[in-house]
Amino acid sequence: MISSPHILIIGAGLIGLSTADRLMLRGAKVTLIEARSEAGKGTSYSNSGMIHPSQARPWAFKGSQEEADTAFKVVHDMAEKSKHILEEKITSLGLFQKKTISGCYKIYPNMDMARHAQGLYANDGIMSRVVMDVTATLGHVALHFEDDMWGNAHSYCTALAADLHERGATFIYDATNARMRQDDDGVTVGLAGHVFKADHVIICAGPQSGDVLAGLGLNLFIDKLRGFSVNFDRPNIELPPAPLMDATSHSAMTIFDDHIRFSGTVGQDSARPLLRRWYELAPDIMAALKPATEIWSGLRPMSKVGRPYIGPTSIKKLWVNTGHGHMGWTLSAGSADLMSRMIMDGETDERFAVVT
Repeated sequence: MISSPHILIIGAGLIGLSTADRLMLRGAKVTLIEARSEAGKGTSYSNSGMIHPSQARPWAFKGSQEEADTAFKVVHDMAEKSKHILEEKITSLGLFQKKTISGCYKIYPNMDMARHAQGLYANDGIMSRVVMDVTATLGHVALHFEDDMWGNAHSYCTALAADLHERGATFIYDATNARMRQDDDGVTVGLAGHVFKADHVIICAGPQSGDVLAGLGLNLFIDKLRGFSVNFDRPNIELPPAPLMDATSHSAMTIFDDHIRFSGTVGQDSARPLLRRWYELAPDIMAALKPATEIWSGLRPMSKVGRPYIGPTSIKKLWVNTGHGHMGWTLSAGSADLMSRMIMDGETDERFAVVT
């Protein structure tokens, strides 16, 4: 391995930025190509903000229970390692210093269901505490996952992109017409009349990763599951101190410094079911809100094996880091760290093998 390889990363969301960060820490030179006008504007832009190893079980998984259990163990192990790397990076960037409440809450319809879920989590080695509090859980019975974290993922992306730029990373934005071509020594990337040749190319394009690889004849097994988020100005009333997840709808309410966000759902074609659900769960809060400042929709990149794809493809020097599903914020630093060790040290990890 040459000492300072030049690595081209397709995608400047949480995964691409984190991958660039870990590689640059190892001495690599990095160029990031992003189709949008700035970093972190895709799937990373308006998520729930939760860094939650507790929620590592795959969503909408079509495999067997044994396969789901295996995927969970793989993802949870990485999520725990990733959380610690993220904690260090968040601190070094000076972010989220005012937030003192850790953990996330998950609401259940009744106590029996919460106790049952608590037992299932315990079987997975995840500890939780049953809580029912007027403020923290809006009077609903919930599980509190004290070891989880939260913060604004887009703010993190913006700060990390600025940090990478200052450290010498090159960013190319609005790259909507990038084209890849295979040659005898890997791949080249063409853009606006220029041809980019790097020692390695990594696809970190989230739900678009499969589309990028399709141009090279590779069929990445990945689903795109749409989710929604709706942002409101933060109302001047008492609010929960930490994010609330809803076990029924795969959605969440997160209170940020200056706004409140409702996000999530699976299999819906608009944000209406999301808002209806939170009108049921948090009627007083919903009544205090002014009109929404933003309604956003994005696609989650869900691998069909219940865990992300991290590793080499069948094409020389072409790598993939994608398929994180609802765990992208949580797994971003850990998957980036593994990717850096694969490229810089020749490490392998078949648990995350790319399936094409």
